[in-house]
Amino acid sequence: SELVYQTAFVIPGTRHEFEVIRLWEQSTDIFFEAAGLLPLAVLSNTQDKDNTLRQVASRIDAIPELRTQANLAASASLLAGLVLKKEFIHQVLRKEIMQQSVIYQEWREEFLQEGKIEEALSLVLRLLSRRIGNISPEVRSQVQTLPLPQIESLGEALLDFSSLNDLTSWLHNNQG
Repeated sequence: SELVYQTAFVIPGTRHEFEVIRLWEQSTDIFFEAAGLLPLAVLSNTQDKDNTLRQVASRIDAIPELRTQANLAASASLLAGLVLKKEFIHQVLRKEIMQQSVIYQEWREEFLQEGKIEEALSLVLRLLSRRIGNISPEVRSQVQTLPLPQIESLGEALLDFSSLNDLTSWLHNNQG
């Protein structure tokens, strides 16, 4: 059976034609022609992916602007992770450069925020259990969907709770 490749996107009023490019079929040299293509080089038609990543790292290191270096290194690391081992990638691409990337910084902030929410939520749920006893799965679920500022506010308010009604009333007044 012959493969059929779509080469156009058509909706009423517009038509876009395109050519599908399979990275793994492209010469690696093409990806060294522009800085923005460097992260894709390791996915190209190369016999030595390790050496290709080393070349990418060398070219990234030669870029004078630190932010561009960081963003390219982070992107190259992410894409290289599809075909190379993490340990090798960290050896070749300098971790401290990748950490300057806006992508890395955003992910780091999200992970830290998630960690704070999990810690605060765990503490508040334990304190609620001690303060008012067992909490139903439905009420627990409501508490677990609160954003961090509301979890912190609940942590303070629960000191005045004496029953489950206090909690449900607080949740009703503080949703959204």
